[in-house]
Amino acid sequence: MIGSIGIAAGSLGVGWLGPASVLHSWPLVDTIRNARMAEVLCALAVVVGALLLLAAWISLGLSLLRRRGEPAPDASGATKRVVTAAIAWTVPLIVALPLFSRDMYAYVGQGRLMVAGSNPYLTGVADIPGWYGIGVDPLWADTSTPYGPLFLWFEKMIVTATSGFPTEIAVLLFRLLAVAGLAMMAYYAWRIARLRGYNEAAVLWFIAASPLVLMNFVAAGHNDSLMLGFIVAGVYYAMRKRPILGTLLIAAAIGVKPIALIALPIIGLIWAGQQASWGVVIRRWIAVAAIGMGSLLVLGWVLGVGAGWIIGLATPTAVSNWYAPANIIGLTLGGFAPLVHIDGGITQSVVKLLFMAAGAGFATWLLIKRRHLDPLLLLFGCFAAIVLTSATIHPWYGIWLMTLLVLTGIRRAWAVRTIVYPTVFFMVIGLAEPFNLIMRLENDPLLTVLPRAVAFLGVVGIMIHAELVARRQYAFDRPVRFPAPVRTQYI
Repeated sequence: MIGSIGIAAGSLGVGWLGPASVLHSWPLVDTIRNARMAEVLCALAVVVGALLLLAAWISLGLSLLRRRGEPAPDASGATKRVVTAAIAWTVPLIVALPLFSRDMYAYVGQGRLMVAGSNPYLTGVADIPGWYGIGVDPLWADTSTPYGPLFLWFEKMIVTATSGFPTEIAVLLFRLLAVAGLAMMAYYAWRIARLRGYNEAAVLWFIAASPLVLMNFVAAGHNDSLMLGFIVAGVYYAMRKRPILGTLLIAAAIGVKPIALIALPIIGLIWAGQQASWGVVIRRWIAVAAIGMGSLLVLGWVLGVGAGWIIGLATPTAVSNWYAPANIIGLTLGGFAPLVHIDGGITQSVVKLLFMAAGAGFATWLLIKRRHLDPLLLLFGCFAAIVLTSATIHPWYGIWLMTLLVLTGIRRAWAVRTIVYPTVFFMVIGLAEPFNLIMRLENDPLLTVLPRAVAFLGVVGIMIHAELVARRQYAFDRPVRFPAPVRTQYI
């Protein structure tokens, strides 16, 4: 909790604020943001706070393991401990200024577009007066929204409800909406863990208490938590023989972020049953498509935005991350292409398109050739195929994959490390994001180099210590985290 409080306190100096924010008139904020050492201390408070969260999270995870020669920890007590920690670490971040991303300001801008009667699928936030003063990233100025019609409705409702109030009130409501999505995600993940006989505390340990989750779904307020909450809830109800409700929940997830469309055929497979014939499977796929897509088209018509969310699927591809495999290979081949008189930019674009086609092809192959597999494993595999072949892999995209991987039933140490180490990697990526600084401090080494160095060295130290403790005290040559999953009878 001290780590979370440190992040919240540090955000006062380096968190994102719009140029027109009323907080600039507060003497404390104005003093901090114009004093070099105060800014340095705030930046370090954010980084050290995140490191404390990571250390606490690792410590909490180790406490869920069975020590050599000792009985397993009490299951109910462990679950309560994880839930208590998650709540304690979340609450201080709710009042922090936006960190690690300023997407919540984009939500406000798009909400104002909706209130003004404009269609965010056809125009960017630059069409509204004073858009830059809100704090929106200029990348959104002329970019159509990638979000679904349900989230556009949320944006409109929140902006309407906070009309006449400072922008920060709308930002707070968007953050509370993200926290509600996180709570839904954790609750239904816990229900799935109970249904399938997993270690409930271990599932919640990642879903609700991970520092990466808290950084992106609370401090940054990304709406991905809402999308994942609807997906996990939809899968749970489909497994409990309520496929119509499950389909509607997946439709709600698509209505937040259209990428959730990947989950729709999984609901059809659960509805049909693992041993169903192709005829039954195809009928179920038609049914879930009609229910899910039909409800979204109706919602888009009611809101007056149509089906522009389908075109919006391409918006995230406008940004590339250096660590995405498609981008690494594309840049490498693009660099050598001029040697054989081929345009490097075209080469990069072709590589990215080939990766995307390969991802879509592999996901399709899974749904057709491996449809008898566990639906949760199929869900993870399809999302992994699409995300890992994309040129854009944001840290919160990593949370999608790790959340779905946890729900497949992790049992061995190597699988646990596939959760822990990507979490650490994406945390470092998040902590390397620029802070909101005044112009004269934007290139100051103490504010650009020092926090990143502390983040990197701190993460390395924490992970080395954690590995030494784990190898010394726990038997990693046997399944230690999750019991074997209980087979569930699907419809």
